[in-house]
Amino acid sequence: MTAHLFLFHSTVGVVRTRKALQAADIPFQVQDIPRQLRSGCGLCILLHCPLGEETRWVIPGQTAAIYRHDDDEWRCVSTWPA
Repeated sequence: MTAHLFLFHSTVGVVRTRKALQAADIPFQVQDIPRQLRSGCGLCILLHCPLGEETRWVIPGQTAAIYRHDDDEWRCVSTWPA
């Protein structure tokens, strides 16, 4: 399992993704965005999942970016417009 951070354009994206993950009984954490990263709402979702499965949880228009934890740092793997 790989750690992924989901960043959002607004808190609406956090809420919608949280509800989808809860409905699927997937463990996750809502937390403040790390200082070195930026996003519109200040909150992110930390999700541990196999590589390639993270895009399953992207909500078009809500998800801003996904970062993957590699070599002790967060690396951007995908971004989406609002």
